[in-house]
Amino acid sequence: MNFKNIFYQIKDVVIRYGKLTYEFLLLDEKEEQSTVEEVQEQAAIPEVYLQRFRLHPLQDTKQLEGRDEEIAMMQRAYENWKITRSPLLIVGEFGAGMTSLLNASSAIYPHAKILENKTNISNDEELVNELKRGLNYPEARTLKDLETLPKHEGEQVIIFENIERLFLRKIHGFHLLEDFLLLVHATKKDIFWVATINQYSYYYLNQVIGFGANFLSVIRLQPIKKELIEGVIEERNKGYECVFLKPDTTSGILNQQLKNSDAFAKQQLLREVFFNKLHAFAGGNISQAMLFWKRSLAYVRDKRVYIKAYEPKPIGQLTLEELFVLEAILQHTSLSNNELYAILRNSNKGSKLILEKLMENNLLYAKTYEGSLEPEYQINLLYLNAIKAQIHSRLNRNIL
Repeated sequence: MNFKNIFYQIKDVVIRYGKLTYEFLLLDEKEEQSTVEEVQEQAAIPEVYLQRFRLHPLQDTKQLEGRDEEIAMMQRAYENWKITRSPLLIVGEFGAGMTSLLNASSAIYPHAKILENKTNISNDEELVNELKRGLNYPEARTLKDLETLPKHEGEQVIIFENIERLFLRKIHGFHLLEDFLLLVHATKKDIFWVATINQYSYYYLNQVIGFGANFLSVIRLQPIKKELIEGVIEERNKGYECVFLKPDTTSGILNQQLKNSDAFAKQQLLREVFFNKLHAFAGGNISQAMLFWKRSLAYVRDKRVYIKAYEPKPIGQLTLEELFVLEAILQHTSLSNNELYAILRNSNKGSKLILEKLMENNLLYAKTYEGSLEPEYQINLLYLNAIKAQIHSRLNRNIL
């Protein structure tokens, strides 16, 4: 074994990539690099590679994986509507891929209109403006106008995403949602309505106003199977070789197995350990799985990707005030500071201070949508599981 050559190889890497530090390399019998065990800091990852793992809804229905059962259920709900005239509700977790599923449903009803509703809708005028575009009724001025739509040739399908955008958890904060439901019931003979809602809003609204009774057809998105998630990741890594690194925390059994294995067997073991950690973190949520992969990237060079399992940092015990803020955001998908103040009624500055603290701890992020006057705050998916666990245990909410 030529230790001098190995020394200069390591030295070259350290000089050229200042942030990247190799603690030691495992070498096979031919002295070829096989597994990097420790990488101290994450190097810059090429943007061209990161683009493969962008979190955005799929537009190509052929790329949708693991939703065949849900697509079949949507097809049955559509056929049943022709008899029962019942609207459809789809319930899913943040990052579960509801928008991708809706895009794929174009195979069932290509003439459907999708209303995305990315921001909260606070009054009748905003809702009417959103609906009349989808319903192709520009003359409408009120929701009552929309209840008496002109007759259209053929069937209409309206997909209304994020129905939780229509309420605010306060006194008199449910009127807009209830008015929309009345519109759905008034027009369901002529329109197949498909609405989506996050599962935390669904849980809350069922407890408060019996929301689910308005929909005879309900589809709950199930976790995506492990092998499908691994397949999606492998597909996005086409053209790259993945090298799995030894995780920070290992068992004595794993250490012994690695010690007694050749280079190929080491990689198989480390790959299995990595994906076990990924699946435990993501729980079948495709967006969380993609985030876990991106956070596990250590180094990309010459079509070789080095992967070291992401270790989520404990968030510590949150205060009750912080938990109430996070719960409110979960129930609404996102909230502005003014909306949060209207819900909690503590003080405008008090709400802002809590939001700033939660952002400093990376539990929230702010996003300003086009046309919005102020940012809305959303849960960071990396910490969704830990947040849900504390809301469940300390506020006794059945959201897990």
